[in-house]
Amino acid sequence: MSSFAIVVRVFDGEAPYLKSFIDHHRRLGVDAFYPVIAPGAAPLCKEIFAKNEIQFHESEGQRISSVQDLIREDYVAVIDADEYLHPGLFRFLEEENVESLLMPWRLTASMDDDFFESAQKRFFVFPQVKSIVKTSALKRLRLHASITQGSGRCLGVAQGKQFPVQHYYLRGLDDLLLKEGGVVKRTLAQSSGRKQVNLDAAADSMDFPSRHARVAFLLNVLRSMPDELDPYQMSLDRSMLNRLRDDVGGDPESAKQELRNSVARIQNVYRKRTIDREIRDTEQLLASDPHKVSYQKRVLKLLRRDFEARQSWLGWFEQVRDFVLMQRD
Repeated sequence: MSSFAIVVRVFDGEAPYLKSFIDHHRRLGVDAFYPVIAPGAAPLCKEIFAKNEIQFHESEGQRISSVQDLIREDYVAVIDADEYLHPGLFRFLEEENVESLLMPWRLTASMDDDFFESAQKRFFVFPQVKSIVKTSALKRLRLHASITQGSGRCLGVAQGKQFPVQHYYLRGLDDLLLKEGGVVKRTLAQSSGRKQVNLDAAADSMDFPSRHARVAFLLNVLRSMPDELDPYQMSLDRSMLNRLRDDVGGDPESAKQELRNSVARIQNVYRKRTIDREIRDTEQLLASDPHKVSYQKRVLKLLRRDFEARQSWLGWFEQVRDFVLMQRD
């Protein structure tokens, strides 16, 4: 019988959700976790790992390559603490003797703080991939698609879409606050989500972290999706959440409202026709010729296109208005 391992990078902003992540994957049959933490960081996560008898590993820059030589299990996946593997995945890997498998995201999100534990959610499958590979064939661990050098079967998204990685992209405004708000220094939330995007140099309101754009796009997409039963059982550690919220500089509720407003402004940039077309095109891609697509690049490309379209329409409207006013004069 094969054994399975997970490599995961964590920071204290994940602490309220980390026990749920551990419990889910232990139920699936994960034998070992290899958490990678920045040196001297994440004291709350360290508490959780100690209680669950999991050894953590410190690495500058949270380099996952630092644990590659430690892995002794038969298969290894690199995922984030808001990503959950499919229950049927391990049996499939054993039965098919797979060397590597690419799996798309099954995304869900909400700005409601009660969302994470709710039974009903909306989902959107997108071909940004994660991988699971045979350790014996592993050449290099990577965040999305690890590299192998064996002669076994390497399966792509066409096969992996049966086992999507369920990605809780936004677990409520508290989740966004921990990643982008007043506790960033404590939680060391320094990732690609902190990359600044500026749509309009003349408007500060259109200057925001890229994570806000990714969340805004997904929330707009999910409006068109049906409610479904979440097949996984989620739990939130409110004691950890309260400890983090106590460290927020200023009023947490005011900070959350600012974050909500930022995301809402970006939601209003996306045109409904763009969202509808993207849903249709993504479904067709997954059904016909599925391959990896960068979620962030796609989201930002569509956002800039829609912003330019709205600006051009606004310019046209202003010209017509000025012309009408001139005729009246």
